[in-house]
Amino acid sequence: MYLLLEDKVIKERLQICTGLKALLTESVARNYSDNLLLSGGLDSSIVSSILHPKKTITVASSIKAPDLYYARLIAHMYSKQHNEFILSLNELFQVIENVIYILKTFDPIEIRNSSVAFAAIDLVKKEGQKSIMTGDGADELFAGYNYLLRYFDDHVRLDDELARLWDLMSFSSIKIGKKLGIRVFTPFLDKQFMRFAKSLNVDTKLGLRNGKKWGKFILRECFESDLGANIVWRRKYAQEEGSGFTTVRNILLQGCKSDALANGGSGRDSGVHIRDMEHLYYFHIYRKYFPPPVEEACTGERCPDCCACLSDNSNYCHTCGCFPTKVLLK
Repeated sequence: MYLLLEDKVIKERLQICTGLKALLTESVARNYSDNLLLSGGLDSSIVSSILHPKKTITVASSIKAPDLYYARLIAHMYSKQHNEFILSLNELFQVIENVIYILKTFDPIEIRNSSVAFAAIDLVKKEGQKSIMTGDGADELFAGYNYLLRYFDDHVRLDDELARLWDLMSFSSIKIGKKLGIRVFTPFLDKQFMRFAKSLNVDTKLGLRNGKKWGKFILRECFESDLGANIVWRRKYAQEEGSGFTTVRNILLQGCKSDALANGGSGRDSGVHIRDMEHLYYFHIYRKYFPPPVEEACTGERCPDCCACLSDNSNYCHTCGCFPTKVLLK
């Protein structure tokens, strides 16, 4: 009986993988670019295995960044030309200022993560290219975020949370690309593929392997033969961590750049709760370009930490990074 059930599950997974791979291959063809932003993580590696890109680009702030090792593995397998862009500290801080200006934010996590996208898109622009492809969207569609593992045994809550994420999906790479005049193609966000991904049962998106809970489970299963177990079952790094962009946080927390902070104020006079020196540094840059969030006209709720206007159904403030902005139900 158990063997019959196991055989049935295996057959169903194989059918899902066949459909998933076919639809994603079609999406990659529709959303084609010569350039791929390759982190070496699961999502961009999957795109690389389908695309066999003319050029892959990996951005890091240190030669010791974890992304570099994995990106090289994937590039060796599938890329015709692989470029690594290691930012100096001066370049990193210039990238940060551009990100704050384009995204109108002083949220540390958003800034560190989006700095990777900005650096890659800016490089493409400087080289006279017109587009780049990314792996954006897979975490939202396939429950890839680590916090979603709390719903491992509660599929109703997971369904609700994924639906909420889908309503709020917004990607900094697309905003940055628009500002810089570069088209950003996102195969996972193709309408036909999204329709398929959203239709999958959540029990295909979270799974157990060797006693460990995993998100994006079906993606890992489907592409293990293409990428290898060391890629599909590698520990998930946040983009800021994998690229080494957390370096900037350590520098700012140690009090460097204090000259730039001298005139930044505490934020208290602007109705902003500043969490640490990194946050203050970003707020100081934000105020070079924008008035304090409290001066924005709002029809709905405001963030309790910075008074910025909040999107409907959002529990996260894109301006300052406050989370949760309201009490979460257990």
